[in-house]
Amino acid sequence: MKTKLLSLFVLFVATVGYLAAQDNSTPAKPDDAKPDAPKEEVKVYTLTDEEKAAGWQMVFDGKNNYALRGLTYNDFINRGWKIDRGSLFCVKDFKDMGLMTGGHIITQEQYLDFEFAFEWKLSVSGRSGIMYEATGTREKPEGLVYAIVDDVHNPDGLKGGPIKRTGALYGIIPPAQDKKLNGPDNWNSGRILVEGNHVEHWLNGEKVVEFDLGSPEFEQKLAASGVKPNSLIGHKFKTAIVIRDDGEEVEFRNLRIRPIWTAAPAATPAPRAAR
Repeated sequence: MKTKLLSLFVLFVATVGYLAAQDNSTPAKPDDAKPDAPKEEVKVYTLTDEEKAAGWQMVFDGKNNYALRGLTYNDFINRGWKIDRGSLFCVKDFKDMGLMTGGHIITQEQYLDFEFAFEWKLSVSGRSGIMYEATGTREKPEGLVYAIVDDVHNPDGLKGGPIKRTGALYGIIPPAQDKKLNGPDNWNSGRILVEGNHVEHWLNGEKVVEFDLGSPEFEQKLAASGVKPNSLIGHKFKTAIVIRDDGEEVEFRNLRIRPIWTAAPAATPAPRAAR
């Protein structure tokens, strides 16, 4: 009996000691005290030595928009465009869908012959475009447009036919039927080459449109497009490049340009920027 009581006493002491040790141990760290996850690093794009030697210049590197200005509004960053996660992002609230908010953006410099490279990403049913050989007003510039559109969901791309889909010379020349286009919420790359009267559109590394300004074939397509006869559209002159706000969400990044010095600058009727 004594032996049994002694055993129970030893077990009791051991249990108390164990619980005391547990009480004095370091408490577990609550979830809300966990260190913050590292912030996403902003991607800043730069030019290689080879690109610099070839004449490439950054227009938007993911952080700085020093080579761009507002065409429609001076304060385009405060009105609808923002720089976020390394991209130039035209944000649209539901109430703003289909409406211009940030306005069109224009390059600080003007170009006669050039190669312009850019990357973009659309939201579902998104739409935008890159305009060149541009004239008109700050609210309504006119010119040749590299079409950027959700071919499947946006009414313009869905019902407008190939001449109003991504990569097209908007409303005039359709892109190649076998073009490779990444859908909404995925990045695509584009390129516009203007050298002399020769023009090319590239999409994701492949040429999708090619034409020569002033050629009989181009003039025929231009006439069929319904462009006004007195318009400057389709003529070669020195202008800035316009990034369009067409009322839908779009992101741009890694904007760069290579001026091609093959001819003397020409007089320009480019659209006036906001003052």
